[in-house]
Amino acid sequence: MNKYSWIALVLLCMLLFFFLMHQVQREEALAFDTYITELFSVGENTFSFTFFKSITYLGKSKFIGFGSLLCVLYLWIVKKDYWTMAVFSIGIAGGDVLNEWIKNHVKRVRPENHLMETAGFSFPSGHAMVGLIFFSMVAYLIMKGIKGTSLKWAVGICFACLILLIGVSRIAMKVHFPTDILAGFALGAAYSLTLFTLYKFLGSRVL
Repeated sequence: MNKYSWIALVLLCMLLFFFLMHQVQREEALAFDTYITELFSVGENTFSFTFFKSITYLGKSKFIGFGSLLCVLYLWIVKKDYWTMAVFSIGIAGGDVLNEWIKNHVKRVRPENHLMETAGFSFPSGHAMVGLIFFSMVAYLIMKGIKGTSLKWAVGICFACLILLIGVSRIAMKVHFPTDILAGFALGAAYSLTLFTLYKFLGSRVL
C-alpha cells in the first residue's frame, strides 16, 4: 500500500467514525440501527444464540488480555523481537484506553433487553474496535512468517471473517447498536493502519 492510499483509507475511516459519532450524539433513533438489529435478531436457546454467545467471548477484554500476554511472551522469549513486542503491547493498551475514553465522552446507553450481562457505555464497541486491533496484529504477525501468497490471503480472510463475526455477535446479543459496531470497526481500522505504518517506518530507524 503506497503512502497516498494509506492516508486516504485512514481519512475515510475517521470521517465515517466522526459522522457516526455526530449522529449518535443527536440522540435520535437511527433507521440503520433498527433495520440491522432486526436482521440479526436471534431467539434465546437456539443454535444461533449459542453460536454468537460463544463468538462474542473472543472479543472480551479477558480473552484479548490473555492472548496479548501470550503474544508478548512469544515475541520476547522465542523470537527475541523486542521492537515488535513493544509495539504490540503499546498498540493493544492504547486502543483499549482510547475506546474507554470515547465511551465515557459520548455516554451512549446500551440497548434494552440485552441477552447477556454487560456493563459500561455503548459507543464505540470495544469488542469491535479492540478486537479488530488485536486480531489484525495477530494476523499480521502470522502472515509475516508465511512465504506463500495464497496462504497469506487465506489467513487474512479467516481473521477478517472472525473480526466481522465478533461484531455481529454483539448485535445479536443486543448489547450494542449496529452503529456502535460500525464505529468500532472504523476507528479500529484507522488505528491499526496508523500503527502498522509507524511500526514499519520507525522500525527501520530503531533497529
